Formats: sequence, structure tokens, C-alpha cells
Amino acid sequence: MLETGDRLSPGYQNSQLVLVHTNPDLKLKPGEIAANPNEDPVLLPAVNEAKKYGVNYKCVAPEGKPGERICQLAEDLHVDLLILGSPESRPSIAKALPDLDRLLGQSLSDYVRVYANCPVLLVRSAA
Repeated sequence: MLETGDRLSPGYQNSQLVLVHTNPDLKLKPGEIAANPNEDPVLLPAVNEAKKYGVNYKCVAPEGKPGERICQLAEDLHVDLLILGSPESRPSIAKALPDLDRLLGQSLSDYVRVYANCPVLLVRSAA
């Protein structure tokens, strides 16, 4: 997924890759500060890749429901393209039916695809 962003960003001056790891279980108390997202162990491999390619990046680790927070961040940061990793978890018979997941239940990628205010590129990876 990061490779896709790395390949797309060099053609655009002043582009920035926003790396996001949401934490639905994090409950901050008033005045409490979350850990530094630049030190998030989930984002560190992506940060190292971005540095290797010389891509301008920003790390964000919001708490709350992932779909809602990703869409809100895309709006707040005026994101032009949202690239979302989406593991292929459907049975082989359902792979030819892209909206079957939407009929059977809603995944994070479906939520973001429907509610984001910018184009969404889903990058499939092996489950």
C-alpha cells in the first residue's frame, strides 16, 4: 500500500503522505495526550519506507471509530486521494461481486469508500 503512495507522490510537488493508524480502544481523559504517532510501532515500517524514498510524510494516530476518524481526517487535512489497504477476505466466488460485502455487512473499506469526501483507492493485499 505504501509503495502505491510512493509511486504516485513524486509527480506532485508539495505532496504529503499522511500515515494513519486509528485506535478504537484508546480512551483519553480530558487533558491527557496520546502517544507520539511518529513512534507508533504500527506506523514505523511505513515511516522508514517513506524516509527511504524521500517522501514528505505526516503520522496521525487518532482514537475512535476507524471509518469515521479516517473520513474526518481526510476532510480536515484536505486530502486529495485516500489510499486504503484492504485485505482480500472474501470467498473466491464473491471476488467477482464487488458490492457483495455491502449487502452482507459493512467493512472499514466499504465505510470509507462511501463516506470519504475524496477519491478512495483500495489496495488489495493477501489476507
